Amino acid sequence: MSIQRQNATVQTRAISAFWRWWSAEGVGLLSGAVTTGDYRDLPDMLDGMVKAIGPGLGWETGPGVRARHQFCVSGGGDPGLRVLAERWRRAAPPSTPMWEFAGARQPQPGMLAVTIEAAGKPINLGLARVSVTLDEERARAHVSLHHPAFTALSPGYQYQLSCLLLDWLLGEDHVQGWIGTINAAETEPPDSLPATDLPEIINAMTARHARIGWPLKDAGTDRARSSEPCVLSGGSTTLCWTCTQPSKSVTRRLARRATGLRRSDRPALARRGPGSSPWTRGLLVATQTSNGRRVLHYYTDPEDQNGRDTMDRFAGTRPDVEVTHTHDPGWTLISPLT
Repeated sequence: MSIQRQNATVQTRAISAFWRWWSAEGVGLLSGAVTTGDYRDLPDMLDGMVKAIGPGLGWETGPGVRARHQFCVSGGGDPGLRVLAERWRRAAPPSTPMWEFAGARQPQPGMLAVTIEAAGKPINLGLARVSVTLDEERARAHVSLHHPAFTALSPGYQYQLSCLLLDWLLGEDHVQGWIGTINAAETEPPDSLPATDLPEIINAMTARHARIGWPLKDAGTDRARSSEPCVLSGGSTTLCWTCTQPSKSVTRRLARRATGLRRSDRPALARRGPGSSPWTRGLLVATQTSNGRRVLHYYTDPEDQNGRDTMDRFAGTRPDVEVTHTHDPGWTLISPLT
């Protein structure tokens, strides 16, 4: 058994153990704690169980959207951990009027009316201000966040607080999908705005880029043998496909990375594929055509064994197609195309 498969087995068992505990006693213990404020050793217990699922995962409770309270497991912006947190969420029992569950921090703009303690110092979050630079071509917003308390905090605390504020303002997935660089500014930028204005700015940008686009980029290449297979690579799949017509240029089509898979409540399925193939269990995010080679980038759920088998069976029926599978939750294989 591969190390990756072994890790997945350990993670699956830890997720199952968490939800068994939750159903047996955890929901009662945590409900009582949030009501009375008496948590005792419950935070340490929860921390141990969440860390057993993934060492980099964190957790928090807060107001729910439809329920009174929300229990959130967060990967802190790490794409690999985001997948694991979502797997935890999908294994959760149905929400109740008391509890709902999230695999990433959800927007909680009301937190900016709260005073928290960081590094032993009280911080009024409502004093936070932001400066925003929009990159419309890449559909990204570069944000500098300033708070008067930054002068008394280390750079690490400044950045951590900036990321936390952005998660509360926009939601963790929205931050990953639309925010580019994040800068913690000790000095207030001259064009700064109240941090509470940021959601309106980002919502306006998302509306402008709501339709999934396929930007085209051309680059000259040397002519290659038309018999060369093309390589289709994706989050967990690489397919090779021989094109019938050589091309003198590389055509890159790339849907914006934040769409599709970022909508984690929906499975990443699309009825697309090379030719008339029965490709029904993957999300096509980019294609490249060059000198008789076609490179198709598909992303699939690595836990969906049926999807993997479907792709393998299809490739086995076509002499001009080959397929491999690569774990790539961070989308690093297609980063050069962005």
